[in-house]
Amino acid sequence: MLLPLLSRLSSPISSETCWELITQGARVIDVRSEIEFAVMHLPQAENVPLEQFERWMPVQNKSEVIVLYCGAGIRARQACELLKGNGFDCVINGGALQDLMSTIPANCA
Repeated sequence: MLLPLLSRLSSPISSETCWELITQGARVIDVRSEIEFAVMHLPQAENVPLEQFERWMPVQNKSEVIVLYCGAGIRARQACELLKGNGFDCVINGGALQDLMSTIPANCA
């Protein structure tokens, strides 16, 4: 399966691939601030700001498929590296919100 290979990448994968994973049940985490999240976010997203990850990680399922995104992709990359360094198996860097929004499938809007 392609997922184990994708989960080892810190660089963002294509938005289309992210949407495939999301429609298959991947968990979607927006790592931006609460204020940024309130302005706009993906309908499926949970908001876990990057600075809260240390408290958030210990109570999460480390084998769950997680797609992370932010405003420009930098915080998503940092979150991916942090999660992978703490034993999370399937963490995907979804990159920037605008890229994901521009390719949102009709069934996910």
